[in-house]
Parts: sequence; C-alpha cells; structure tokens
Amino acid sequence: MVRDSSIAVLLSTYNGEKYLTEQLESLEAQRFRAFDLFIRDDGSSDRTREYIKQFQARSNLNIVILESQENVGAIKSFELLLRRALEVKQYDYFMFCDQDDVWFSNKVEISFGAIEKLQQRYGKEQMLLVYTDLEVVDEHLHLLSKSFWRYFHLDPAKNCCSHIAMQCNVTGCTMIFNRALATAALPFAAECTMHDHWIALVASSFGVIDYVDDATIAYRQHQSNVSGGAPEFNFAYIITKALKYAKEGEFHEVLGRQIAQVEALIVRYEPLYTSHCFEVFHAMRQLREVSLFQRIRTIVQYRLFKHGWVRNVGLLLWLIKMSFGKRS
Repeated sequence: MVRDSSIAVLLSTYNGEKYLTEQLESLEAQRFRAFDLFIRDDGSSDRTREYIKQFQARSNLNIVILESQENVGAIKSFELLLRRALEVKQYDYFMFCDQDDVWFSNKVEISFGAIEKLQQRYGKEQMLLVYTDLEVVDEHLHLLSKSFWRYFHLDPAKNCCSHIAMQCNVTGCTMIFNRALATAALPFAAECTMHDHWIALVASSFGVIDYVDDATIAYRQHQSNVSGGAPEFNFAYIITKALKYAKEGEFHEVLGRQIAQVEALIVRYEPLYTSHCFEVFHAMRQLREVSLFQRIRTIVQYRLFKHGWVRNVGLLLWLIKMSFGKRS
C-alpha cells in the first residue's frame, strides 16, 4: 500500500458494465480520500473486468484487485474481499460498495466521522457499526425519494437484536464497521440471509450500532439489482404483499431462513453471550414449535416485530397459518 489509509472500501462486481463507471467515478470524487479500494469480480461475462482494469490504470486511487474467474455469489464474494482487507493490518474500518449505486462526495467523510466518535467513546476493542439513509433513484438517477427509510417505512432507530433478527434495516452499502466487528463476523455463516444482515446481527448482539439520519448514496433501482429493488410502500405494495403472504408456504420460507440464521448465531457465539439477545434468539427459534398463543406471546414479550403494520399483519397471518394450515 502506498498510503496510510485507515479504511478499506470493498466492491464486488458482477455483469455491472452498465452502471459501474458512474460508481467508480463517485469513489474517485470523495472529499475524504484516506481509503483504499478492493475490487473482486464474481465471474462476469460482460466487460466489467475490462472497465475495472481501465479505471485502475487511469485512477489515482489505490486499488487492489482480487483476481478470480469464479462465481461464488454476492455473500461469499464480499466475504473474500473482507478477508483480504483484514490481512492488511493498517485498516481500522471497512465499507461495502455495490456496483450500481453512486456515492455522494461526502459519504466516506460522514461515515468516518460518525464511527470515529463511537470509537472515541467506546474504544477500538468494542464492535462498532454505523449506517446511513439513502436516496432512492431510478436507473437514470432520477430522484424517487430523498429517504429510503421513509420511502419504505423503516425506522432506523429499531436496531436492537430483536428487530434486526426479524427484519434488517441496516443497508450494507451504507455501513462502516470496525476491525473488531469484521474479525468477529467472519466467516459468514452458510445460513446468513445476506452479508449485511449477518454483520448487523453480530453488532447488535455484542457491540454498538448507530446511524446517521442523512442520505449518503443514490440507491439505484433497476431490474437487475442483485439483492432486489425497493418498491414504493403504497397501497399497491400493501395489496401485493398481502397476496404474497397468503401464498402457501411463502412467509414460512422467509421467516424460516431468519430463524436458521439466528440458530447459526447461537451455535457460533453461545460461549460469548451474556446479553439479552441470547434469550431473544432462543425464543425466536422456538416459534415453529409452540402453539399460536405462545407464538404471539413470544413475539410481544421479546418485541420480535417487523417494521410497520402491514408487515406485522403478514407475520400474524403466517402464525395463524402455521397453527391451522398444513404446516404445523
């Protein structure tokens, strides 16, 4: 490394030639430049790797490319990037980057300032995570909403382990986290729903989470989003979701993956648990095995709620279906 950078920005790409250049240019335009860029392409069949090489040749950013032709998926690709960056002892903080967004010029500056304040308060041995809001834009960067949280009816303050276990509101492309959290979160469990959800759960269990109520990126919505887009939370969305929840097995599968994730956390970290979260996760894993009354009581007791009434109505419908439907 040629600079004393304290942040590693981790970019995983896959067939991203359409939007990648705008994202790379937004990284180069950052006001706070004490970061290095790690890039791994996940087996693209378009010109993505060519664009990366061209950018590396002309950019004044310090860029580390993880050479690979293998397609391992987004979760594993980000894990490989994080492992590689952790091998370099100089990095105190890590940031995930998606190929199709555009970072505002103050994103790294804002994120770094917020997590530095946390570290001054709690020390660098404490697991720390900070995340921000996002602006929602269409594929041409036309503004859809100034706030992803309000657009999708998410409450950033609901970031304790019980809320994050049921629904993650920590968007990976906005988070910055420290070395202590990065080290503790690896390897990502095979059962994790997404890399950002896993890291947020570990942070909520053992560390400190904070957020900045400002958007730091243009979050592009288009048909090829790897992790899915963000449909507007309106009446049409509510009807669509209600029909989806009524579908045989749909909600069971979603919550089943979330339960499997907390079970993996329990197995991995049980010797470390001294917090309320251990009790919460044990209660959540039993939702499939107890009566309807006990399920509702458990959700209320441990505040295992989703964000907003429509999501919690869907949760209630699933609980009833589990009790009286084919699944029991």
